[in-house]
Amino acid sequence: MSSVLPAPAAGGLLLREARRGPFRGLGRRHVMLVVLFALLTPLGFAVFALALGESVHARFVVLEMLTSLAVGTASVLSALVADNTLRVRIGPAWRLGAAIVAAAAVGTVLVEIAMLAAAGPLGLEQWMAMEGKAFASTGQRIANEFAGAARWAVILVVLCELVEANHRAHDELHAARMTALTAEHDLLEGDLRTMQARVDPELLFESLLEIDRGYARDLGSGQERLDALIRFLRAALPGDGHASSTVAREQELAEAYVALAGLRSAQGLEFGLSIDPESRQESMPPMLLLPLLRWAMAERSAQRLHLGIRRQAASLAIDVESDAYKDDAPPSSEIASVRERLAQLYAHGASLSIESAPAGRRAALAIPLSPSPATALPRAA
Repeated sequence: MSSVLPAPAAGGLLLREARRGPFRGLGRRHVMLVVLFALLTPLGFAVFALALGESVHARFVVLEMLTSLAVGTASVLSALVADNTLRVRIGPAWRLGAAIVAAAAVGTVLVEIAMLAAAGPLGLEQWMAMEGKAFASTGQRIANEFAGAARWAVILVVLCELVEANHRAHDELHAARMTALTAEHDLLEGDLRTMQARVDPELLFESLLEIDRGYARDLGSGQERLDALIRFLRAALPGDGHASSTVAREQELAEAYVALAGLRSAQGLEFGLSIDPESRQESMPPMLLLPLLRWAMAERSAQRLHLGIRRQAASLAIDVESDAYKDDAPPSSEIASVRERLAQLYAHGASLSIESAPAGRRAALAIPLSPSPATALPRAA
């Protein structure tokens, strides 16, 4: 599968670079987790204080947002680094413990920096001085901040671990789906090659015999048969190995096939076409028309054969009719193969009905116009 991705924005480029090394996997989900924690935690405390009748100052709410941002950033990054560097080395309990301790330590440092940087602009120097006097020493104050950061780190590190586990499960599910789609694509390609190799091999061998006999009787007759065979092979080869085609390409192949088969018919074969011009560029699976034409000719008992293709609402309607008089033969293996391919390509979106009666044979095929039947793999999100 290949796809062209849009050029990343500046922010997206930073996230892509962070995917290398210990910060690989850093994405929008981590940024959103930190932002939500930094906004909702102080606002929640403010709402709770107002509910108790206490006064709330905006500058303290802003300071709480900054410290929450520091603790949240330290916790999420510590959890991510521990997951990337320690997941295959130690158990989950030890890994989470290491991430929590690292998050609390880094968070304490960032909180100190945030408070010192915001004290002046927010006018909180006096409050911070009073806050510092409430502790016996600077070490006690830092230990208190470490304990507060550790409490939040426990919650955030575990939450980040759950988010990462869910993300890994999603990636594994996506990889499994892509593997299944690749296998299905290969299966359809194999079915297509098998069907192409099975397209009336008797016709090819008998055509070679007819060419030899034609040259023995008359140079012009042999050349006519040789030209018909070359035309058929040229029309058949471009579709070899491809999972999609167009109406125009399949029409060309059908005409070459019928022309080659008609040369071997004693009574001749009259072939009529009614192709909607608007449908000629529509996509369709290859090798669907030839099995239907072969079935309609009923081992060359038909003298008149007609192929019609038109757009009908959101479908492509294909009709194959003949005056073949063999009405007691069961549906051939080619019809069964066509039904199987339709089920694989369109599930319940396509239909094929066949009628066989003394008056002739008729096959009606309807396939969706959208989505395209090509089996190209979908692009990963």
